[in-house]
Amino acid sequence: MATNTAVSKVATKGRARQAPVEAEAKAAPAARGGRKKSRAGADTRVKLLDAAERLFAEDGYDGTSLRDIANRAKLHLALSTYHFGTKEKLFEEVIQRRATEMEQIRLAELAKIDLDKLSSDEALMALIEAYALPMIRARYGPSRQWQAYVRLVSQLISVKRWVPLIRKYYDNCGRQFIAKFEKVLPHADHDSLLDSFSFMISNMLYVCSYTNRFDKQKAKHLSAKEDVDAAVKNFLRFTHAGFKAL
Repeated sequence: MATNTAVSKVATKGRARQAPVEAEAKAAPAARGGRKKSRAGADTRVKLLDAAERLFAEDGYDGTSLRDIANRAKLHLALSTYHFGTKEKLFEEVIQRRATEMEQIRLAELAKIDLDKLSSDEALMALIEAYALPMIRARYGPSRQWQAYVRLVSQLISVKRWVPLIRKYYDNCGRQFIAKFEKVLPHADHDSLLDSFSFMISNMLYVCSYTNRFDKQKAKHLSAKEDVDAAVKNFLRFTHAGFKAL
């Protein structure tokens, strides 16, 4: 009898833990047939994405589990698999979510540039700023989520494993910018211009991960903010000169 009672208690606890998951599953039907997900389901997805974004930035993809993410989000583990299925799918949605927003910001900045009204030097700098500054501002802005995301992307950019994912969500925007660079630099070798665009991205992400490695050798000792501001200015000048040299 005691054994049956213990089993009954465990089963009751199991049902209690599972109840929120089952309730959400009923309240948040999949989007098949055009049905909208419930507010509860949408909120849960955001919590999981936010938690995953921070953990992937802190511990990397391999160092983070779905259980870690659920614990950080203070949600049941089953909700992670219910909403995303696998860690890889959740990771892709983390990348896609802000890549889409970043593309919109960059293309809006690009649309403001009238190349016909600018000198070659002015147009070149305008294109560099339109592409690079939105990411740098996101890294040093007030949103902790954006800060985590930019740190994460900075880690991925040099890892071959994630190149297909970066291509999938960033190359559309990149192609539109490259077309404008080609218009401003019509005599530049195409392959050299592509390499230069890659160099710009790498240096941009270095600024986003700025450590001021040579601070002890610098003549001027600035505040952290002043150091970053100086690094941004130097990055822009350096990148502009590099494109001009093509």
